Amino acid sequence: MTKPKTRSKARTVLPIWLSAMLASTFVVSGITVVLLAFLTLQEAFAHPLNPLEGNAVAQAAEDVAEVSLPPLDQESDIEPPTLEPGLPTPTPIPTTIPIPDSDRITVLLVGVDRRPGDPFISRTDTMMLFTVDPDTNSAAILSIPRDLYVVIPGRGRDRINTAYVYGAAGNNPAGGAALAMQTVEYNLGIHVNYYLAVDFSAVENGVDALGGIDVNVPVTINDPLYPDHNYGYDPLYIEAGPNHFDGELALKYARTRHQDSDFHRASRQQQVVLAVRDKILALGFGEMLTRAPLLWAQFSDGVRTDMSLEQMTNLAILANEVPAENLHTAVLGPGYVSNYTTEQGAQVLILDNYAAADLIQELFYGTGQ
Repeated sequence: MTKPKTRSKARTVLPIWLSAMLASTFVVSGITVVLLAFLTLQEAFAHPLNPLEGNAVAQAAEDVAEVSLPPLDQESDIEPPTLEPGLPTPTPIPTTIPIPDSDRITVLLVGVDRRPGDPFISRTDTMMLFTVDPDTNSAAILSIPRDLYVVIPGRGRDRINTAYVYGAAGNNPAGGAALAMQTVEYNLGIHVNYYLAVDFSAVENGVDALGGIDVNVPVTINDPLYPDHNYGYDPLYIEAGPNHFDGELALKYARTRHQDSDFHRASRQQQVVLAVRDKILALGFGEMLTRAPLLWAQFSDGVRTDMSLEQMTNLAILANEVPAENLHTAVLGPGYVSNYTTEQGAQVLILDNYAAADLIQELFYGTGQ
């Protein structure tokens, strides 16, 4: 079984303002730091980035997902799909693990496959869970493959990347986030506190405003089928070794998958997360303060979240207290999933809940040591 990766970089103690700006480097491929940089301008401190009327996410969850989860000691009445001979058998549907008294915060990051001019409603191209536990001084990032075949509450079985668009029906991004969060909880047994959704422009503009990022590419990338913004192709070639990426190339590196697999792409996305974090640390507080207005202007339109800036600041402070050796990354890849063909002929992935249980326990309910 693949163990989660641990970063081995010396711990850095940062001023509280820079700590605040670092929160979303973990939460949104490193780019959301600009939201907290905006705190230095003393505006909109205690309001959500995209204000929602009342508790809109909770209400949307009630509206779009009305499945009653069975108690832990009971079998779910939801039947797994009928499989052809020789295909893997899905494991029983899990329920959320009981959460002990804890200050742990878990955020669902979704990257929305949204082209210029499209509404903020689409399948999620990226799904990551970021968790930080102040009690154990640990944090983790878990990437979820978009082709994972799951039960979407109130909808039945489908790929996990469709949950957001189902819930967002009627131009309701908050409903999309609510259903995506419920779907993750229902199938992985991980409680999710908040969501943060970003589109392509947020990633590109955020990296550009930082002056680019440095990434060590392990294997040469040659993807002649990389999609452009007009549903055509924009061939991609990146040589192995040290590379400096602007926003466009960082996004392409994080999205390409035709050469290898969705699992490799998830690892590249985590690389981008950590590269942006490293760039912000290298720039330092003074330079980030100088760039804050540009970062905000370039980035804010491509983000949706139910966290207020104050909540993100608190998250940043918690994240900054985590030493690098307690920051773990993992992907639900080989060893945790099996290939499966649906009755309609779609190629999807089935989660082996028993195999994934130890990983989830370690990252989200363990000691972090």
